[in-house]
Amino acid sequence: MSRVTSTTARRVRAVCGHVVATAVVVLPAGVHTYPEQGVVWDLRVLVLNAAAAAVLLARRRAPRAVLAVIVVLALVSLPLGVFNAGVSVAAAVATYAVTLRTTRTRATVTTVAVAAGMLVGAWVAVDGHTMSNPGGPAEHSRWASDGPGAPHMLVVLLGGVLGDAIRTQRAHVAAITERAERAERTREALARQRVAEDRLAIARDLHDVVAHQIAVINLHAGVASAALRDRPDDAEKSLVVVRDSARTVLAEIGDLLATLRDPSTADATGGLAQLDDVVRDFQTHGLDVTVCTDGDVYELPAAVDVTALRVVAEALTNAHKHGSERRAHVQVQYLPGMLRITVANPAAGHDDPSAALSDALALGTGNGLTGMRERVESVRGTLSTGYDDGSGTWQVVADLPTVTRAHQRADARPQEHP
Repeated sequence: MSRVTSTTARRVRAVCGHVVATAVVVLPAGVHTYPEQGVVWDLRVLVLNAAAAAVLLARRRAPRAVLAVIVVLALVSLPLGVFNAGVSVAAAVATYAVTLRTTRTRATVTTVAVAAGMLVGAWVAVDGHTMSNPGGPAEHSRWASDGPGAPHMLVVLLGGVLGDAIRTQRAHVAAITERAERAERTREALARQRVAEDRLAIARDLHDVVAHQIAVINLHAGVASAALRDRPDDAEKSLVVVRDSARTVLAEIGDLLATLRDPSTADATGGLAQLDDVVRDFQTHGLDVTVCTDGDVYELPAAVDVTALRVVAEALTNAHKHGSERRAHVQVQYLPGMLRITVANPAAGHDDPSAALSDALALGTGNGLTGMRERVESVRGTLSTGYDDGSGTWQVVADLPTVTRAHQRADARPQEHP
């Protein structure tokens, strides 16, 4: 509907423009007022200007061709003695149409050339006493009162200036509209990117929260099923572990949902302060974990603190599920500007231990290592995994920067001395 309305409005404006152009070119052009004769109509001038007005109807489709025809009509009018103001107005309208659809340089050259032509034509007409315009003879004409041909030149210059001004204004509006549309597309792209990042973060957090406990539940459910008849006590212990793990999963999922509802509680998910609880939980499930802390302990950024704990938990989960022995070692190093987390577990009993553990990890979904890497990269850290020939262990090493960009900017400021 709006497109039809816009098209109709453009057509109405075009018709009105044609009517106005025809009126200002044709109507006053053939009328002459002489003190002795009164009002006299010149049929030749009316025919000339009617032809010019008819040519102007095509100025939107072929503006340069229309201007050329108008200039030819002006030249023809000189020897016929019918050069008049209507021809100059027609040239001004054609010049306006050309400057509206070309570059500023070409518009300037075209306007100056046509204006100069009208000026010379008016001079020739005045000198030959053949110019026809209101007021009678050339020496008494309103169009020659400021000098022969000046009004003819000025009206063409006015048309060129108006065309250039409107073209510039339209280009400015088009540029603003394009920038607004580009900004809107950028906002939509950023919104989609944020949604994708949030979905990835939710998937990563859900994996970190659920993966280990579900693996424990699956393990002890199998033990309980196998020991239910012959070793009921062992089955009962395994079922207790299953029940506790299920409660833990429900609690952690509840915390995750609370964080999703209120992002301000994200920092409350805990960091390395809960490392002992994580280690104790793995030890309860049969993984012998030792922890070593090196360096002076200092306060970590919240995101780095949470990431460090998640890396340790995921690495211990992989060690518990895929390691060759039920033991692992965690080393936490507080280095200047960086926290290094190293988790190592034995990977022996295979011709190629690295390939053995890689094959074991491949049996899973692969989301654990991917999630660890994404989480570490989210805090501008680096993660490396692989087999260490010297110690015969599979190692996960995460380097997490502990100096935020805000701290870097603060340190970069010049210090003020009293």
